[in-house]
Amino acid sequence: MSTAINRSFRHDLGAGLVLRWSTAADIERIATFHGLVHRERADEPPNLNYMNSVRALMSGDNPLMGPDDFGIVEDTSKEGTPVIACACWWRHTWTYEGISFGVGRPELVATDPAYRNRGLIRTLFEMLHARSVADGDMVQAITGISYFYRQFGYEYALELEDRRATPLALIPEAKLGEPEPIALREATASDIPELIELYKQRQESGIVAESPTYEQWLYEIETWKRHPELGHTINFQMIVDDKGETVGMIAFDAKRRGNPTDLWYVWLLELREGVNKLKVMPSILRALRTYALSLKPARSDYPPLQEICFALGTIHPVHEILGEALDYPKEPPYAWYLRVKDLPAFLMHIAPALEARLAASPVAGYTGDLKLNFYRGGLRMIFERGHLTGVENWRVPLHNSDESAAFPPLTFLPVLFGHRSIEALRQIFPDVWVSNEARIVLKALFPTRPSFVFGWN
Repeated sequence: MSTAINRSFRHDLGAGLVLRWSTAADIERIATFHGLVHRERADEPPNLNYMNSVRALMSGDNPLMGPDDFGIVEDTSKEGTPVIACACWWRHTWTYEGISFGVGRPELVATDPAYRNRGLIRTLFEMLHARSVADGDMVQAITGISYFYRQFGYEYALELEDRRATPLALIPEAKLGEPEPIALREATASDIPELIELYKQRQESGIVAESPTYEQWLYEIETWKRHPELGHTINFQMIVDDKGETVGMIAFDAKRRGNPTDLWYVWLLELREGVNKLKVMPSILRALRTYALSLKPARSDYPPLQEICFALGTIHPVHEILGEALDYPKEPPYAWYLRVKDLPAFLMHIAPALEARLAASPVAGYTGDLKLNFYRGGLRMIFERGHLTGVENWRVPLHNSDESAAFPPLTFLPVLFGHRSIEALRQIFPDVWVSNEARIVLKALFPTRPSFVFGWN
C-alpha cells in the first residue's frame, strides 16, 4: 500500500472492482451511494441528509477534507460504474495533556449490501491508514458502529456522547413580569476568539482534547453558507446577558433529526467562570425549548418533540445543576474508537506529560523498567530518575519472565487515554495482571480522568 497515498493510485481488486481515491467528478455518485445505503427501508427514497453531507464535505470548503479524500471501490462491470464501498478521511489535531498530535479520522464508512463480506472495508482502511502514516498522524479515531472497527486495530478508549434528557413539560416557567436574565443570538465570525476561549475552558478538564483550527470555527459559523442548499447540522450561538454581554456559548442541532424518535441534541454548553449557573440555567432551558419547538419535524408522521437531549460529557457541571427531574439518563456514554499503531513512538511523544505525573506522585524519581505483556507482543518502558529514556517493542521470553503487567491486545489503550482504570479492566478481563510495584507506577503514569472530545463533523 506504499503507493496508496498517491492521488493517482488505482488498484484492480478483480471481478471489475477498482480501488482508488475520489475526485470532484465523483461527488454525485458518492452522494447517491450514501443516499441509497443509509435508508431505514429499501422502498424509501434516498436519504437526502446523507447526500447533502457528502456534497458539503466534498465541496472544497470543508476544513476537514476535500473532494479527493474519499477512498472508493467502484464496479466497472456495471452500467454507470457505481460506487459500491467507500470511506472518507478527515484531518484533526488533538492534544494529550497539552501535547499536540495528528489524528486521522475515517468516517462515512459504507458498503452496498450486495457486496458485503468481501473484505472491501479492510482494503479501504489499509489505504486510509497508509495515508495517515504519510501525513504523520500518531493516532486514528472513529465514531462508529458497535464492535466493527476492532477488526482494524481500534479499541474504545474515550468517552463519547453521554445522553441525558430534559422533558419540555418540566422546564420551569419564568415568573410573571420577570425578564429573562439571558438570551441567545447566532454566533458570527467576530465571536470566534470568545468561542475558542470558552471551548478551551471545557477541554482543559480532561486528558485528551481537540484543537479545532480557526478555519473549522469559521466553517461552522460562516463558510457553510456558501452552499445554503446543503443545509447545516450544528447551530452555534452565544449566550448573552440582559446588557448584551457574552456570558457563554452553546451548540445544538440546527434541525430536527430524520429518524422515528426525532430527538434534538445540545452538544456544547459553556458559561464563563463566575456566572451563576444555577440562576441562568432555567432561562437557557426556556430559550432552547423555544428554538426546538420552532423546528419542523423531519416527517409529518413523527411525534411532537417531547424533550431536549444533552450530550455534554458525564462530568459536565450542568448535570448537577439540573438535578434528577430535569436531567435523567437516557443512554450511557458510547466511546471513541482509537488506534495507535506505533505505541513506542506515541509514548515517547507524550513523555513530558508522563514525567510530570511521575514527579507529582509517590514514586517521583522512579528508575526501572516497566515490561508490559500484550500477549501477542508488548512494550518495555525505561525510566531513569523519573525520566522516560526509551520505549521499545518487547515480547515475554520463554524462560525467566519478569513482566510487570499484562493486558490482552488493545486493552491498554483505555488505560493510556484515561478512559478506564486497571482495576476496572481487571473486573472484566481475568487476563489483565499487574505486579505490586508496577501498579503504583502505572497508576501514577496513567490516571483515570474522563475527556470530552467533541465530534466535529
